[in-house]
Amino acid sequence: MSKSKYVTQACTSCGRESKMEIIGAVVGAENKVWFRCTRCHHSMMLDMAGKGKQDNVIIYNREECVDYSPEKIFEIGVSIYHTDWDDMGKVTSKEKTSSGGNAIWVHFEKNGIKKLIENLQLAD
Repeated sequence: MSKSKYVTQACTSCGRESKMEIIGAVVGAENKVWFRCTRCHHSMMLDMAGKGKQDNVIIYNREECVDYSPEKIFEIGVSIYHTDWDDMGKVTSKEKTSSGGNAIWVHFEKNGIKKLIENLQLAD
């Protein structure tokens, strides 16, 4: 059986889970491989040790999660709880939207990776 040319992984640049194309192995480092995101073409190195055996499972504690609200500001790495979806996740990255607003990328347990609005300024 031949090895796959792609692996599905969350891209650190665009924040989306996408197919990563194998570029090549890292010289002098076992189990480390260069990949390129097929969406944004960002290159990144992944450690392939243990891949395919078992993915890292993150267990969220509801008491430690901050309730999500578009008006709040979140830091990368904070755990949040989305009350409408009844789902918990971790903020993986932040970005400015094309309209000048702020957004966060959150990796949820049930809903996967989603882009949410933060620091929404409501007109009075």
